[in-house]
Amino acid sequence: MKVKVKFFALVRELTGKREEEVDLDDKATVRTLLDRLVDEYGPKFHSYLFDAASKEPRGHLQFLIDGRNIALMQGLDTILRDGNSFAILPPVGGG
Repeated sequence: MKVKVKFFALVRELTGKREEEVDLDDKATVRTLLDRLVDEYGPKFHSYLFDAASKEPRGHLQFLIDGRNIALMQGLDTILRDGNSFAILPPVGGG
């Protein structure tokens, strides 16, 4: 299946891309997708997304599937579907 991944702010700088399409096995989860992205983008990407001690995603990041926060679903165990749009949103500052 194919999932479109959208990158914003610092995550976009780390990947050098606005978005990409990722091929995944059927029944892949958000965790599977994040593991694939870490493999592709390396240690800096990993350390930005994940807390070194807990190995869990940093609390300031939001992950959305088709505009819906995964925290309202099954979190990292949320199963992705073909054609989903997945976004990684860092905190937004401004004034």
